[in-house]
Amino acid sequence: MRRTVIITLIATLLGFLASVPIYAAEPIKFGFLHSLSGGVGQVYGIPDQEAVKIAVDEINKAGGILGRPLEMIARDDKLNPENAIREAKDLILNHKVQWIQGTVSSAVALAVSAYCKEAKVPFIITTAQSAAITEEKGHRYVFRLTTNTDTYTRSMANAAAKYWGGKKVFIIGPDYEYGHKSKADFMASYTKLVPEAKIVGELWPKLGNQDWTPYISKIMSSGADFVYCSLWGGDVISFTKAAWAFGYFDRVKHCGQDWGGVEALGKMGKDIFPKGVLGGSHYPYWIIDNPISKAYWPKFNKASGMFAGVSVSGYTTVYVLKQAIEKVKAVDIEKVINAMEGMELNTVVGKLQIRACDHQTLWPFWVGPVAVTPDLPWPHITNPVLLEQAKAYSGCAEIEALRKKK
Repeated sequence: MRRTVIITLIATLLGFLASVPIYAAEPIKFGFLHSLSGGVGQVYGIPDQEAVKIAVDEINKAGGILGRPLEMIARDDKLNPENAIREAKDLILNHKVQWIQGTVSSAVALAVSAYCKEAKVPFIITTAQSAAITEEKGHRYVFRLTTNTDTYTRSMANAAAKYWGGKKVFIIGPDYEYGHKSKADFMASYTKLVPEAKIVGELWPKLGNQDWTPYISKIMSSGADFVYCSLWGGDVISFTKAAWAFGYFDRVKHCGQDWGGVEALGKMGKDIFPKGVLGGSHYPYWIIDNPISKAYWPKFNKASGMFAGVSVSGYTTVYVLKQAIEKVKAVDIEKVINAMEGMELNTVVGKLQIRACDHQTLWPFWVGPVAVTPDLPWPHITNPVLLEQAKAYSGCAEIEALRKKK
């Protein structure tokens, strides 16, 4: 009996070992640089990291890349450009990573992009949105595997014009690059659709503001037809909680690109949420009929205990680098960059392309009113409209003209 048990155990162990790839080669290292602490970290950085872990695990179990395992080295940028550059230097100089991916703050992304250009190491943005990073400030070593402020604001302007069409616009947004860029781009797009539209008030709170009452009072007394808001992350949640007590969402038409993402709405209940707000989503998986999506989001939800959202860009980025490295059959940075330019991808949201002229992926962006339905356990966008990609992103000729103005 004892001999039988031992034989069975040995056979089980051998079977397990046979199912796990054994690597003799050095791992391919890459840096994951994102906000991993505080409210922003919980909403964006941690979900992105979980998505990347899934991609690394899938690839390594399937044999790695060119027979080499992938190794992620994660660092917290702490939403601070100086800290992010310090971490990027350590990742590149001491850990010899082949690429860096991540970042949510556009200020941080701009700083890391400038350093990676100098170091000649690819930097792939998975969350930060300022279009300037890949447009007038773009260069050979920066890519983006998500939307940008062009498609954010053009999609939101298109939806606001279709749903409301008001002429008096109130602006509120975070007081840094992303907020001001969003305002300029939104009004440029909206006034093409509603030429008589004008700004009747502006508010620029600091990122992470805690007291929203003065801002809510000014908006509600402004007489505006609607509010365009570029607040994001934890600010969406805290603003919603404060505004709900004023009956804000019953009295004010409010729209904003970051108000339909699962990252914020997934942390709200059905009793307090941005009712009727026009919000945007990178990945409304509940309406996407795609086999890659159907395989991905249940796995993410189960592994992380969170709902799948913009973090899918981190997952997609790892597979893009795998595809590029395998295409050139080498871990050669310059050859990998060449392979990524113009690359076509099969993703959770369908077929996409990394445009060669600016390294921007033409990721779609859905906009619709936020509501509670029996279909999902959290508030979500409903009846979304999708602006065609050719109208949602700046064209290559426009970007070339912007770069010449620098």
